[in-house]
Amino acid sequence: MQFTKREMNPSLLLTQLASVLGLALCFAVLGPFGTYTDLSVPVRYAYWIGLVLVGYLNILLAAHAVTAVRSGLRHRWVLTTVTLVSSVPTTLAVAWVESLTRAHPLPLSVFPSLFGTVALVQLVMFLFLTRLQPSLSALLLRRVPADTVATLPETPAPAANASPLAPFFRRLPAHLGQDLLALGAEDHYLRVVTASGSDLILMRLSDALDELGNAAGMQVHRSWWVAHGAGEALRRDGGRTVVVLRNGGEVPVSRTYLAAVRDKLALSAAAS
Repeated sequence: MQFTKREMNPSLLLTQLASVLGLALCFAVLGPFGTYTDLSVPVRYAYWIGLVLVGYLNILLAAHAVTAVRSGLRHRWVLTTVTLVSSVPTTLAVAWVESLTRAHPLPLSVFPSLFGTVALVQLVMFLFLTRLQPSLSALLLRRVPADTVATLPETPAPAANASPLAPFFRRLPAHLGQDLLALGAEDHYLRVVTASGSDLILMRLSDALDELGNAAGMQVHRSWWVAHGAGEALRRDGGRTVVVLRNGGEVPVSRTYLAAVRDKLALSAAAS
């Protein structure tokens, strides 16, 4: 995915900071993990506010790192990776603060259980920040300039037969553009693949196909749909068949749809 044309979104940052502070205050009031009885009120509030902010910062850094290294991770791996990666430095911060508040350093034997506790809190914060949608979009704190949203300059045209007026295109994040290549169902989410990258939206595949219409593309698998003009070739990959997309990506083709996909690609080759 390309993020170079997007700028920092201060309002999103302020909203997330307010949410994080609210979460920190909840922890401070409840005093979980023994902090209610072991720490005085001022120390308990400083403890939770400081560590939750550190955890939030580490989640942002982990989200950017995951995007830079591997932008196309499935949402379940995004959730796992960001949680675990952000938990490492946060655990060290918690260990340091614990050594200050308890007046003695923590033994190494408690670090595994401490890491598990920190990972649980990081997971709660991740889901809290993304509104239970494990996507990195909200954590990148980026925005598209207003003129880019209005005109979509330097963005490829929509795939052949896929009308840009179709309701579905209004659901796409601006950074994906409108050159739609494929759609894939992932649990309750929809993987949207365009020439500019991929991302998840909360939508069912069947609803997306209803909005796009039959002329936009064809279903190639129970969980996958490919836009007309987006597939370049079929190839065997072990025991399965995949259609190779224009961007080099691959989409599985089930036996039910194989003949129709083969015929469509043959017709496209003959027309070109």
